[in-house]
Amino acid sequence: MGNKMNLPIMKLILWFFMLFTLSGCFGGREINDLEIVIGIGVDKNESAGNILLTAQIVKENETGGTGKDGGGEDKAFWNVNSTGNSIFEAVRQITHKTGNRLFISHNQAVIFGKDIASEGLEKYIDFFLRAHEMRPTALILIAEDRASDVMDAKPETKKFPAVNIEKLVESYAFTSHLYKVNMKDFASCMMSDTKAPMAPLVSVMQDKENKDIYVSGLAVFKKGRMVGKLNEDEVRGLLWVLGKVKSGVITVSSPNEQGSAVLEILSAKSKVTPELKDKRIVMHIKIKEESSLSEQTTTENLATDSAFERMQKASAEIIRQEILAAFDKSKELNADIFGFGEMLHKKYGNEWKALKDNWDDLYPSVELKIDVESKIIKTDLLKKPAWQSEGGK
Repeated sequence: MGNKMNLPIMKLILWFFMLFTLSGCFGGREINDLEIVIGIGVDKNESAGNILLTAQIVKENETGGTGKDGGGEDKAFWNVNSTGNSIFEAVRQITHKTGNRLFISHNQAVIFGKDIASEGLEKYIDFFLRAHEMRPTALILIAEDRASDVMDAKPETKKFPAVNIEKLVESYAFTSHLYKVNMKDFASCMMSDTKAPMAPLVSVMQDKENKDIYVSGLAVFKKGRMVGKLNEDEVRGLLWVLGKVKSGVITVSSPNEQGSAVLEILSAKSKVTPELKDKRIVMHIKIKEESSLSEQTTTENLATDSAFERMQKASAEIIRQEILAAFDKSKELNADIFGFGEMLHKKYGNEWKALKDNWDDLYPSVELKIDVESKIIKTDLLKKPAWQSEGGK
């Protein structure tokens, strides 16, 4: 009886709930009142010494609006610039040109110019971490020169440079010459006491009349300031240790040294074990890698146990040298890009207290013990080369 009497009351409460939740978003904005931003570039304003901000905005007709279709060679985006003494001021100044506020929830990437990166990113990154519409998964990149130039390079296969950059970064697994970094991860490294933040490098390459965007290598930071960069081989050396190598190519000389064998990396695993021994810091690095024989430029039959053994040994040495190249560069920059300090802290909590304050002095003295196990597990569709040797065998 009591339950039946409460039923009308429950229905009334439900109706009121639906009335307020389904009537729309409080504080929402109509699509026509939005300037949808998909990329942001930040440079030094050379004339005034403050900030030059470039926002890449999707044109109205590209979002299903009523704008006219320019057709032909018209760009699907509009790069609008503004200046200010802070990022937020520059963002608001853009409204004088757009007539609407920027909507950055769809922003794909933030690109900082080399001048900003060399000065230090601490005071420039705060806005992007604080803005409630900003996605923490937005990518962060460093331009080899000016971010505004990168934003203006129209790609051949994508409508928007910012989307093209995102796709280029997302494809890093094919070569393992790149490391995808988002705002959240970069900020986390900046707050670390020892680990050096990194971000992909992006540049503009002139090819006749076209400008192509090229993403490769990593910018290395220390205390928020860019101190150097890693080339492609050094990046992969770093990724071997971090366990982030997904694929790629390793080229070794054939056993008879009359050609080469091209190996495709199929999988890779790493394990790093820190050790404190007689006041020495030793990092034991174990790499297990599997590959396939994807191409050869020799008539020699490489699908034999003896040939595999020699190629595996050569592949393991290449991996070892790439790791050492990355470590040597990190010592040159005195930047702990591997996170060795955090590994020591985790295993040796008490001892780390005495090491922490002197880590900059101790890091160059770290020793590496590298053990690489490289294994070729298949030869793809061919078991023998597609042509015969001179002996006809």
